[in-house]
Amino acid sequence: MATSQTVLITGASSGIGFELARCFARDGHRLILSARDAAGLQAAEQKIRGEFPQVQSSSIAADLSTHEGPQQLYDAVKAQGGQVDILVNDAGFGEAGLFTETDLQKEIGIVHVNVVSLMHLTKLYLREMVARNAGKILQLGSVVSFLPNPRQAVYAATKAFVLSFSEALQQELKEQKSDVTITVLCPPATETNFFQVAGAEDTKVGQSKKATPEEVAEAGYKGLLAGEARVLPTFGAKMNFASSVFFPDSMLATMMNMQMQPEEKK
Repeated sequence: MATSQTVLITGASSGIGFELARCFARDGHRLILSARDAAGLQAAEQKIRGEFPQVQSSSIAADLSTHEGPQQLYDAVKAQGGQVDILVNDAGFGEAGLFTETDLQKEIGIVHVNVVSLMHLTKLYLREMVARNAGKILQLGSVVSFLPNPRQAVYAATKAFVLSFSEALQQELKEQKSDVTITVLCPPATETNFFQVAGAEDTKVGQSKKATPEEVAEAGYKGLLAGEARVLPTFGAKMNFASSVFFPDSMLATMMNMQMQPEEKK
């Protein structure tokens, strides 16, 4: 793939999104970074510029939990000129707890960010990519794309949508004989602020050893460049996928529910 392409990354202020930005910066791509937290976004951009002085970058704060957010981001990117060659839909968050007890407004926000905004941005940019027969999209799924996840019911359902949606589009692109590719990155539990935001820090999975955002991002980056349909970035992720094939959903839901229980104090 030619260097100096323009990459739009949502959720770029921290975690996997930030590490993906570092991967692209390392190889000389122009970055457009976006996140809701303007201060955190600017700090992330400064870190990347400090590490990669040659990088061309800009940042656009956007709230993808709102109906207007995706279009506002698209319009702001258009105002900068040029085209987006690679779209990375990384933005996302979760909420932990029994569905009858969790915050409805937060969960509506989760659906907006993880599903509606991802779909909206994919619609806008995929049309342009198909028209010029060039472009790549990386979608952030999860191992729970394959697994029912009690106490994270809404989050897991949004990630199931990402997988189903993206795999359907992959087939449509084949039918159109398009060179555009869509890759779904499905990481396991990763050492980011996800568990803090979700209120799941004290659960068994929250206290467990996790993948690093660097290794997840590197695997996703390589898979995207290779045009892979799906990336399972760690051995643990591959085992999660294998369990989804061999065990019934009822058993998987029981196993996942155990992981979301509070960790016993030692």
